[in-house]
Amino acid sequence: MPDYSMQAAVLHHLGEKLVVERRPRPVPGRGQALIRVRAAGLCRTDLHLATGSAIAPPLPFVLGHEIAGEVVQTGPDVTTRPGDRVLAYYYDGCRRCDWCAAGSENLCPAPVAKVGFDTDGGLAEYYLAPARSLVPIAPQVSFAEAAVLGCSGTTAVRVVHSVAEVAAGEVVIVIGTGGVGLAIVQVAVARGATVLAIDPHGPSRAQAIAYGATTAIDPSATDPVDAVLAHTGGGCHVVIDTVGNASTPDQAVRMTRTRGRVVLVGYTGAPATLDIIEVIVRETIIRGSVGATLADAHEVMALAAAGKLRGHVQAEYPLHQVNEALASLAEGSVVGRLVVTP
Repeated sequence: MPDYSMQAAVLHHLGEKLVVERRPRPVPGRGQALIRVRAAGLCRTDLHLATGSAIAPPLPFVLGHEIAGEVVQTGPDVTTRPGDRVLAYYYDGCRRCDWCAAGSENLCPAPVAKVGFDTDGGLAEYYLAPARSLVPIAPQVSFAEAAVLGCSGTTAVRVVHSVAEVAAGEVVIVIGTGGVGLAIVQVAVARGATVLAIDPHGPSRAQAIAYGATTAIDPSATDPVDAVLAHTGGGCHVVIDTVGNASTPDQAVRMTRTRGRVVLVGYTGAPATLDIIEVIVRETIIRGSVGATLADAHEVMALAAAGKLRGHVQAEYPLHQVNEALASLAEGSVVGRLVVTP
């Protein structure tokens, strides 16, 4: 008899290792497609989910919101065909609210699913997706790059294009050059901005320079605010904070010029203090940015196909080594992203 099961890495208890076990393989229904997962990126958010430090998923749970693979089976009313290479957009909105009507499923107050956050994700051999959420992968883009761009790249496009509204000729500071930060550097450069990167990790700073940043500042060696003010002659137009610790939001405000924009992307659960007087006298604009839209995912694939955006993958791990991959990510020395290849 054929085997209709699959392997999946399952989180049974917060703070414990994932368990690779067999589960029934999903069967696609109307409007759905079954994806053979070829690459599942690991994000620092997965560490927060695994420990419950900032977000607690339902248990038992399959992590993974950066999913790329190929279609193997479809249900009725699906135009995607078996063999298609696809990236899976990870929000599934209610499709009834004003936000969904505007295409901003990432802001839906009652989504059907946030894949890898409250609904089983891609750390498995197969993943069942709404066919409408699938984005074609260009032939020149690998599964591994597509997977990590499904989060880091889409987040970057959302931040740079729609939230920060970066314009050509502006100076943009990127605090933190992990996977998301490196993508933001590239998207801002493609937008025509001058980009300065800040990160204590030398290899990550070097990669930011390779992706187009003109300067990379080590905040452990110098005061980052003083360094930015010196490099920019008095402040930048935009700061994008991908770290979100207790001090970076306040630093971001002090790096900007009058009416500068600060966009907060990173979240760690640590309370942050802002000097409100600085915000007031500068008329600083502070905005948050969460996730991305399906349109952003399509734009990411267009940028990747044009060679303007790369998903930086340091290493790939088989599914049975997923805990080693997560441990490596937690150490903080990864440049870009790690990928699991079920």
